[in-house]
Amino acid sequence: MAWDGKDTCINLMPRSLRWHSLWHTYRYYLYGISLIYFMVGLVSLYMCWTSYGVYEQQKVEYLNLRANDQYRVVEQKYSELMAIKHKILKNTSDSNKVNIYQNSIVLYILDTAMDQHISLQHLDVKDGRVSIDGIGTSDEGCRKYIAILQQRLSGMECHGTVKADKGVYTFHMEGSKREHHPTGQQDTNDRSPVGDNN
Repeated sequence: MAWDGKDTCINLMPRSLRWHSLWHTYRYYLYGISLIYFMVGLVSLYMCWTSYGVYEQQKVEYLNLRANDQYRVVEQKYSELMAIKHKILKNTSDSNKVNIYQNSIVLYILDTAMDQHISLQHLDVKDGRVSIDGIGTSDEGCRKYIAILQQRLSGMECHGTVKADKGVYTFHMEGSKREHHPTGQQDTNDRSPVGDNN
């Protein structure tokens, strides 16, 4: 049909018939999408229902726990301890922090010695310096003990010597803050080879 020199196509199909045609063409896709949404909805409802059931159970357990006299006592003691801890940290001076740091070093040294079966003869920790003398069951054990301390005492440069005398293995280790010795750490095996004195 011509209209002002242009070809114009007029769709005389009723609107309801067009929708029916589209529905007939894509009905399987629409069925599939509807089924997917239905299944997702069922799964979501199931998850909500189970989550609410777990919430109700945990709520009952929590209320029962809060009603327990022993729990109340423990909670009160814990609150008091936390308050004391915050008070100590708030009022900690620089000198106290140094003492805490030195105490941590001593704990590391003693813990490692017990773990490696080392008997300490002398231990001195003062002003960021460490001096240790001890006896081990073997050359390897002494060197391992020194190597572990070199790793655990971060911020310090540690070196040691190991000696053997008639089957008795002794060692001496010294350490200091890294800023006093900027040359860096050296391996214990390179620093002092074992000498056997029989």
